[in-house]
Amino acid sequence: MGEGGGAAGLGPPRPPFSLTVGITGHRSEALPTGDALDQLAVRIGQALDALRKGALVILEREREVFAHDPPCFTLVSPLAGGADQMAALLAVEQGWELQAVLPLPSDDCARLEPEAADRLQQLLARSRCVLELPGDPASPIDAYVMAGRATVAHCDLLIAVWDGLPARGRGGTAETVELALTRGTPILHIPPDGTAPATLLWSAFDPVVVTLPGDRACGRPATPEALRTILEAMLAPPAVDSERRFARGFLAETQRLLRWRLEYPLLMALTGTRALSRRDLSARSQIAADQAEWHAYRETCVGCHGVSASFDMLEAAYGWSDRLATHFAQIYRSSHVLNFLLAALGVWLGLSGLVLHADPALLALAEFLVVLVVVVNTITGSRRCWHQRWLDYRQLAERLRPMRSLKLLGIAAPDPPGTAAEPIAGRWIDWYSAAMWRTVGCPAGRMRREDLPTLAAAIAERELQPQIAYNRAAATQAERLDGRLEHVGLALFIATLLLTFLTIAALEFAPELIGRAGNWTTVLSAGLPALGTAIFGIRVQGDYRAAANRARHTAALLDRIARDLRGTSDLPRAADLTEQAARVMLADLGEWRLVSELHELSLG
Repeated sequence: MGEGGGAAGLGPPRPPFSLTVGITGHRSEALPTGDALDQLAVRIGQALDALRKGALVILEREREVFAHDPPCFTLVSPLAGGADQMAALLAVEQGWELQAVLPLPSDDCARLEPEAADRLQQLLARSRCVLELPGDPASPIDAYVMAGRATVAHCDLLIAVWDGLPARGRGGTAETVELALTRGTPILHIPPDGTAPATLLWSAFDPVVVTLPGDRACGRPATPEALRTILEAMLAPPAVDSERRFARGFLAETQRLLRWRLEYPLLMALTGTRALSRRDLSARSQIAADQAEWHAYRETCVGCHGVSASFDMLEAAYGWSDRLATHFAQIYRSSHVLNFLLAALGVWLGLSGLVLHADPALLALAEFLVVLVVVVNTITGSRRCWHQRWLDYRQLAERLRPMRSLKLLGIAAPDPPGTAAEPIAGRWIDWYSAAMWRTVGCPAGRMRREDLPTLAAAIAERELQPQIAYNRAAATQAERLDGRLEHVGLALFIATLLLTFLTIAALEFAPELIGRAGNWTTVLSAGLPALGTAIFGIRVQGDYRAAANRARHTAALLDRIARDLRGTSDLPRAADLTEQAARVMLADLGEWRLVSELHELSLG
């Protein structure tokens, strides 16, 4: 995978190895006392230790795909009195990082639970980051629901200290467990009474749609083997050899600064679709544009509304995938244009001996070289996986970009890989994007209710509006190119019809003309349809009309979401809308990939 115009930087960032565990559990009054409480603490501590040791086994085997940073183990906790604080204290003592997600400002949390206030302050002081959600102290139930949603959003696995009973009201442990189950998040269920064994709940054990927290079809005893199965699915790249090969290939990519395949941009310019630009020649302009776009996003969204997060690695990963996707898209599309046009040129060369007084050996050599270029171009593209790399890197980029807005909203999250019933990363891009999500961690800061409208509006402006504009422009450009190619191809076939008509007329009324120009009519009557067929092949391969329809549909959906987002002052609503926007963009990409995979570069 070594074609390109030189290296800039060391390559795409390797994700640091990390595991993030969430905690949800009953309050102190619902937990046992005395020795039973001590035993519960022991079981939670053992669970954390088992998770850490199991993850380190995976790191030892998969070290080549991760950064050289020390492994990071993080607990996400709302720090409510009872199981939340117990798990947080045990995690800190074992060397885990603590990320606090409070349902209310910390002062309000302390007032609502005065008996747990001292430990709350101690744990806050030891937290790496603290996110204070905009709950209402006068009506805290919705705040507890948001805290549970935030915990699930940022964790790979949820420890639930839970009695196993259905929810007796909103905002409790059972509701958080239900949310985790429906999202496909694995749950380590530890009964608080100490008598029942711990179990692992995960829909992928039995791929069914789980709708109730009491559903045991997805349950397994919490054995080391079952835990290892979950950790493998969460942390390791997919086991399929081809996916591992593509993951290693991405991590070994170098920056392609020079874009040397210009056939497709030249086709766009020659048809008047758009002018040749510096971006077609070099990646430097795209690098500058990406950096400017992320800078503008940071200036208007990050830290301006009370919440911030570290996006440096996410930005680097997105930049690499975006630029590599553009690079391989240009190579792949140019390769198809070259193949079709050279195929037409081969026909012209094969017929040119009828009208040119050139050495037949030279004409044969020229035709041989044209066919050779087509074969080499196709074989090279297939072996270097230009098509696959374009599709993979574009999908990865579009998975990574919305993560910044989902993170800033605190309680939002991208959809899990696969499905909620079988949330396993089948593609390396799912594994990599999930690793980047956990690497960012929880956002930090105090979310105030009065800041939510401006944060939602900023996300609509900086996250969705550029995508709306891009899709509209892409639709217009695709329609224009398709129309121009259609007109050129139609003109070539009409010219062939006219030439054939004139030939028939000449045979009937002036046969002496055919004697003088017969070879030229043969060349043109065969060559013009060959060129027209090449133009038709480029249109079919590009599928421009369907691409334009998909882009317009996506723009319309995103525009509706953006309008709703600008008008909301409710955090759950803003999170739902932003999640849906990410879903719409991924759905468009999924449909695009399904169609594009049928258009592999080949000689067949």
